[in-house]
Amino acid sequence: MYQLRPYQERTLNELYDWLQRHPDGNPIVDACVGAGKSIIIAEFCRRAIEQYPQTRIVMCVASKELCQQNLDKLRAIWPEAPAGVCSASLGHKDVESQIIFATIGSIAKRAHELGTVNLLIVDECHNVNPDNAGMYRSFINDLKTYGSPYLCVIGFTGTPFRGDGVWLWQGKDPLFAGTATRVSMDELLEQGYLAPLVVDIDTPKMIDTSDVKVVAGDYVVKELEGVAIDPAIIKATVDDMFMRGGERNKWLIFCVTIDHAQAVLDEVQMIGGMNAQIVTSKTPMKQRATILENYKLPYGHPDSVNCLVNVACLTTGFDAPETDLIALLRPTKSPVLYVQIAGRGMRIADGKKDCLWLDYTSTTRDLGPVNLIKGRNKQTAAVDQGAPFKYCLECGNPNPIHLDECIECGAPMPSESSDPHGFRAGKALPLHGFQPLPEEWLDVQQIGYYKHPGKNGKPPTLRIDYYYSELDEPISEWKCFEHDGFALRMGCQWWADHMPHASVPFTVDEALERIHDPSKGVITLPTRILVQDDGKYKRVKKYQYGNTPHVPKVISYQSATNNLMPF
Repeated sequence: MYQLRPYQERTLNELYDWLQRHPDGNPIVDACVGAGKSIIIAEFCRRAIEQYPQTRIVMCVASKELCQQNLDKLRAIWPEAPAGVCSASLGHKDVESQIIFATIGSIAKRAHELGTVNLLIVDECHNVNPDNAGMYRSFINDLKTYGSPYLCVIGFTGTPFRGDGVWLWQGKDPLFAGTATRVSMDELLEQGYLAPLVVDIDTPKMIDTSDVKVVAGDYVVKELEGVAIDPAIIKATVDDMFMRGGERNKWLIFCVTIDHAQAVLDEVQMIGGMNAQIVTSKTPMKQRATILENYKLPYGHPDSVNCLVNVACLTTGFDAPETDLIALLRPTKSPVLYVQIAGRGMRIADGKKDCLWLDYTSTTRDLGPVNLIKGRNKQTAAVDQGAPFKYCLECGNPNPIHLDECIECGAPMPSESSDPHGFRAGKALPLHGFQPLPEEWLDVQQIGYYKHPGKNGKPPTLRIDYYYSELDEPISEWKCFEHDGFALRMGCQWWADHMPHASVPFTVDEALERIHDPSKGVITLPTRILVQDDGKYKRVKKYQYGNTPHVPKVISYQSATNNLMPF
């Protein structure tokens, strides 16, 4: 039997609790990327029918990819599930099964064929119009007309707000009543179920949107294309991607229009070195499926696609955990689109530590860290049948106006904030509180090797000083040849990497003798080092050899007291 993660079990329990407290309400499950919404949905279906065997369920979503993904998870958790599919693009039009997984475009006009439906689950429910318009709302109204007056609708999304940031349960005639439970990015990052987004040093902003018009909360695409498709900007951004992303295996590039994406793809292919493909609304269905399958192949596979350039195709419903570089060439003011794009790089995979976030626009700076994005209230107070209430600033749920804390999430009820997302963006960091320690590649000018005395009776070590500037102190590391255990193993590995033709020394004196005696073997000198700064110490993480025209000068000291700048 499938074992739920603890937060998934919590989510189901909190959803059931909410339904008991609000028997007539339609809740939203706010579950961020990587939370396993399809697993939560599958287990909810299983438990609902186990508890009430006559329960009839429709799970509805916009895309065939998400429909198939959710169905696959149900069958993995519950192989004998009485489930069918109603999706023309998947080749099935089942309207009789107890559980039906459907695309909204295929089932919207078939409510009269379904009979009684007790639960309608809407994945990516931010697509539901809050003003009783659109395909979803028509389908729901038809279901209630044709035999399902007590229908309960449960929405799942990681962005429970509209493009303008307003919560989905606030509007002229909203379908949803509020959030029943939430799985946040912070929770999953802390537990290791998400990979953090990281930034390189000084990623340049290259696409200027200062003169681009904004309509309905986002940039006008035609005008946006005009500033993004400049050949000089495309060349500069792609060159920068190759410089910063050389160690990354799977690139995902977001562009403005098809013409813009094609120009970016041409530039990537001109540089060469990776299999790059494009996916847009005009990509034939079979070709698109093949490209996406090849992108998900392991790095190094002969058919593996390493770089995907896309236009508004790979936000929701695209699951490729191996993605470890996202390049944003499509500026946006939409918090929904911003969170969706960022989420494509945050899924975990074997061997993946993080995802490099390269934003060549002002989006990150304007909207702030993606894990602080939340909805905003359309109004601070309203009257419902004569009873005044106010919305919680944290979760957006309505509360009696006299309360000091939210009855749903427990957050304090302060006065309304002027900031729509509760955060004023400062530094352009895609995540708040989860940035790894800063790293920087430094050119090595001189290297010093000397014997460093041990303290409190401990053996001496070989100290290596890397000089990279006439004004700064050297960056040092210590290697142990007279110690035991793991420290000795690390010292031996360093020696094998840098003096491969000389046997490992038993003492620091012997190591220094071999380093300075060419007859004993020539030491390999790193020309660059990757340094991590924890605020107290700078630590050497990696070495690079022979990629700069200079060769570091070797210097030597006999003791730590002679540590003077040798320029």
